[in-house]
Amino acid sequence: MQQKLGLGLLPRNHNSDNRTQNNKHMLKKLSLTVALVVSAVSVFAQGSVNFNNGGLAFKTTADRNVYFGAVGTANGGTLLVGTKFKVQLYVGADASSLEAINVPFASFRASAGAGTWSGGNRDLVTPTTTYPQGAQVFLAVRAWDSTTGASWETAAIRGSSTPFAYTAPPAGTLDATQFYMENLRAFAVVPEPGTFALAGLGILGLVMARRRK
Repeated sequence: MQQKLGLGLLPRNHNSDNRTQNNKHMLKKLSLTVALVVSAVSVFAQGSVNFNNGGLAFKTTADRNVYFGAVGTANGGTLLVGTKFKVQLYVGADASSLEAINVPFASFRASAGAGTWSGGNRDLVTPTTTYPQGAQVFLAVRAWDSTTGASWETAAIRGSSTPFAYTAPPAGTLDATQFYMENLRAFAVVPEPGTFALAGLGILGLVMARRRK
């Protein structure tokens, strides 16, 4: 009887309970720390590019302006001017898989910087893919008249550069020129063929109306 009472009255090991609780708290803190570190690494590991076509000391001499109508003033084109013209960066693992990056589009400058825009630095992140530092990708620059559509895909007046190769500089790169879109070349914004067709139908309608009168 005494033995049973003795066993039943054994005191709880509070030190053991405390150690268990402490271990649980330490595991929670460790998990949170790991999550934060992983998150930070994923952010800083993103590849990036200097999304500008003017005001930079490119290593090669080339026309990187954007025109309206045709490429080059000698061909009848005019340098794109005004904030109604928007520009967006597209990126992909190859030229056939380009997607718009997550950061909103930029606007073209006023007459002082005709043919150019100010986009700043852009991370190479799309809704489906994050391209890391050191990644070899393809980029394309696409511009449009925002009065004819909210995006490049829907605009009636638009244009796109030829896709070009770009390597996102690795971590620790100090040479700013490595982030430039060195392989970008000039392109033109033009009305889509459907726009000309609609204009033609409108003119034809006016002619027919006059004949009826």
